[in-house]
Amino acid sequence: MKAEIITIGTEILIGSILNTNGPYLSQKLTDAGYDVEYHASVRDKYEAIRDAIETALTRSDVIFLCGGLGPTQDDMTKQALAHALDLPLIFDEKQWDYIRNVSMSFSKNITENNKRQAEFPEGAVVIPNPKGTAPGCMLNYEGKQFFMLPGPPREFEPMADDIAANYLNPVHGKNFITSLRLVNIGESKCESMFREAKIETENVEINTFAKTGEVEIKVIAHAEDEAEAEIIEKEYVEALRALRELFSEYIYGDGERDVFETLVDCLAEEKFTISFAESVTGGNMAHMITSVAGASNVLHESYITYSDEVKEKLLCVNPDTISKDTVVSEAVASEMSLGLFEKTKSTYCVATTGEAGPESATGKDVGTVIYSIRKDGEEVLRESRMYKDDRTTIQYRSSKYILARILLHELGEAHGRE
Repeated sequence: MKAEIITIGTEILIGSILNTNGPYLSQKLTDAGYDVEYHASVRDKYEAIRDAIETALTRSDVIFLCGGLGPTQDDMTKQALAHALDLPLIFDEKQWDYIRNVSMSFSKNITENNKRQAEFPEGAVVIPNPKGTAPGCMLNYEGKQFFMLPGPPREFEPMADDIAANYLNPVHGKNFITSLRLVNIGESKCESMFREAKIETENVEINTFAKTGEVEIKVIAHAEDEAEAEIIEKEYVEALRALRELFSEYIYGDGERDVFETLVDCLAEEKFTISFAESVTGGNMAHMITSVAGASNVLHESYITYSDEVKEKLLCVNPDTISKDTVVSEAVASEMSLGLFEKTKSTYCVATTGEAGPESATGKDVGTVIYSIRKDGEEVLRESRMYKDDRTTIQYRSSKYILARILLHELGEAHGRE
């Protein structure tokens, strides 16, 4: 089943905003077994939207129109679709009442042009928008299926989830899809490893996708009928087994959950606590943990220990160590994590030091990041790494890497206990 996503919005094409809707919807469709063959982005121009729809009609089975459902004159998506399909627009009184009620609940003044949001191509099924005033809709037309969704991500994403769960036609046959999440490995190394191992088969497709500090491996197979499904499933299961074995030291989970969510859950399950003494990372690790619901169950204490004086006073780092090795050293990182453990008694105590730039204050290379991790007071990980990028990226990438090291260490210990 071929799917096409058309995002509508001049702001996307001129670079004012990043198009996150296309990738979000693509992932939902791929997981549902659809082949996303095309992405298109067009301006808020009637002719451009209509032309994109007419092109999509010639090559795709399911077409998504994202954006352009608002009340203003440049919101032309429904009008362009109706014209392309030679259908009238029908005013829906029930939806107009809903839009007025929602607008009043948002303390918005309702104007006459808001009525445009209650117009739909003839035959369309309205899809509720729980986060805004612009309803979406679904339209079946001569074997093609259209979906229209609002553009703002906070409205778009819940509707995309709803459509994937409740409105998409089931794909013929049987699909097998798994996403493996890996950290602390580059995409090129990841791909070369599984290519060399010859894990991919004619029936099992393996793709890698790079993200900041991690890689997703998506394993996909499709069977046309039950007889074929039995054979292909065996290949699929064997490919997953081989990948898990090959990347055992890098895999932290499957599916949607990221490193931070997985780490918080992992620590909470064991009733472990974590504390931070961050210098070069500037509080990024604590922020990554607190971005996850349930972080209060694991985060014990966190300090930003930027100056030498604070390291000495708060963490009892020996001034002679700083004088001898400089503050950007493994020796200082180790004393920082020890001082943090003596202060907090947390299960995991994590300390960082380094040079984020743009200029070096110690003579060490900009991009140097050193960390020390203790578990129950014993230093289990210590490393010096180099990052080549701007200050913000160095802080983010190193913070994510260190948290991933904790997660992989804990997962390794958990597997060893089983």
